[in-house]
Amino acid sequence: MYLGIQGLYLMIVDRNFISGIPLFIAALLIAPPPIGIARMMKEQFNIDLSITVRVITATMMLLIAWLSLP
Repeated sequence: MYLGIQGLYLMIVDRNFISGIPLFIAALLIAPPPIGIARMMKEQFNIDLSITVRVITATMMLLIAWLSLP
């Protein structure tokens, strides 16, 4: 959850969208089912995201955020 708050802070306060958006998406991907995006993807679009896909995608988003920090 801290990643999401940090991502929102970077987007809203710092106006750093390149780092903020990947942090926020990574937080949504690895969050548990009541908060996360995996359940919504399964219910709305009938796409099942396995835990490995979510972890790999979140890791790539964190890498993008890390490389784009000033």
